[in-house]
Amino acid sequence: MYMIVKHAHLTIITLTFIFFIINFVLMMKGSDKVNNKILKIGPHILYTLFICTLIYLVAVNPLKLYPFLNGWASSKLGGFVLYVLSITFALKWAKSKLWRLLGLISAVFWLVMSARLGFADHLKSKGISDETTTYIEFAQSLLTSIC
Repeated sequence: MYMIVKHAHLTIITLTFIFFIINFVLMMKGSDKVNNKILKIGPHILYTLFICTLIYLVAVNPLKLYPFLNGWASSKLGGFVLYVLSITFALKWAKSKLWRLLGLISAVFWLVMSARLGFADHLKSKGISDETTTYIEFAQSLLTSIC
C-alpha cells in the first residue's frame, strides 16, 4: 500500500506541474482559456490529494522521517511551501511578464530542489551518507536563509 500511495503522490506532483505550465503559457499568451473551470479547480483538487498522500506517507514511512523532527522531512515540506508560493506569485501576484517569468523559474527551482532532496534521502538510506548529509545541510541552510 505504501508504494501505491508513494507513486500516486509522485504522479500528483507531476500533474500539479503540468497544470501550472498550462496555466502559465495560457496566461502569458493572454488567452481566455485561462479562466476554464478545470484549469482553475484542478490544481486545488491536486493540492488536496497531495496533502492527503503526504499525511499518509509521513504516518507510515519506514524510515521514520517526520517533519520538524528530521531535517530532511522539514526541508521537503519547506520546499513544497516555497514551490506553491512561487506558483501563486507567477500566476496571481506578479503583474509584469518579467516577474511572472521569475516566478516560473523559482517554481522550477524549488521543484527540482525538493526532488533532489528526495533522491538524496534515498541515497542516505542505501548507506552513501557523506554526500547526502552535505546536500541536506546545504538545503537546510538555504531554506533557513530564505525564511
